[in-house]
Amino acid sequence: MFPSRYSIIVANRDTGITHRLTVPVRRTMAVFAILLALPVGWLVFAGLAAQSEIESLALRAAQLEIENATYRSTASELTVQITSLRAAMQRLDARFTVDPDIRQSIQQLPDITQARLPLGSLYKNQDSTSPFNLLDTLLASLDNTLQLVRQGVAYREALVNATPIIWPADGWISGRYGYRPDPFTGERDFHPAIDISTRKGQPVYATATGRILSASRNGDYGNLVEIDHGFGLSTRYGHLSNFEVTPGETVLRGQVIGYVGSTGRATGSHVHYEVWSGDRTINPLRLLTQPRPENTN
Repeated sequence: MFPSRYSIIVANRDTGITHRLTVPVRRTMAVFAILLALPVGWLVFAGLAAQSEIESLALRAAQLEIENATYRSTASELTVQITSLRAAMQRLDARFTVDPDIRQSIQQLPDITQARLPLGSLYKNQDSTSPFNLLDTLLASLDNTLQLVRQGVAYREALVNATPIIWPADGWISGRYGYRPDPFTGERDFHPAIDISTRKGQPVYATATGRILSASRNGDYGNLVEIDHGFGLSTRYGHLSNFEVTPGETVLRGQVIGYVGSTGRATGSHVHYEVWSGDRTINPLRLLTQPRPENTN
């Protein structure tokens, strides 16, 4: 059994005066336990919040995919229907034309006879109220709307492909986005990326479709690949051991662009992964829609 308390005695050699400090063991252990539980609890809460945000983003991405599929299907059906309507109008237009001599004779018939016709006339009116003109105007409007829908769907599909939503490597997070102690100097420093540690030589993947801007040595980044995804989005992958792509090449999401290394200013094998929107970085974890890969350590 441990004693319920400890006493610490401090003596002054010159005067012989002593001071006794009694420390209750249980109370002290309780304080230490509380101090230890606070950061652990914060980490658990942060992890749950991040997971909730990732699940929300994944749900939104799935909804966009469903909406895009619906728009594509509707656009195809409308195209077929508009084509059929135009063909029917052309056939009616041909049938509606009456020989001018015959038309002149028919116009001599009593008004009560001509009034029996559903359209009130056997010749096409050229004004804007003609049924053919009205139908043609309506179809033109529908066709223009359909083109806008197609453009909107194409834009959304391109944006979906350009959004970095997958993990660049299979590993575990060894450095988070935001302020942290510099691993070399210990000074407070802003880290504009996440670091994913794993074994050297593991593949590194493009997190979205885009064009390779550079694949070369770049100072502290070591071997760096930078990809332009359009829409002002770009990604960077640093400390690679080797490249699998060349500048100007177009890559798809999930395509291997290089391999994990420790080149440049690095303390071990990992991928330094940045996401840029315009002239500023954003936290890559906010965009990921997949669970973290299994630890490959």
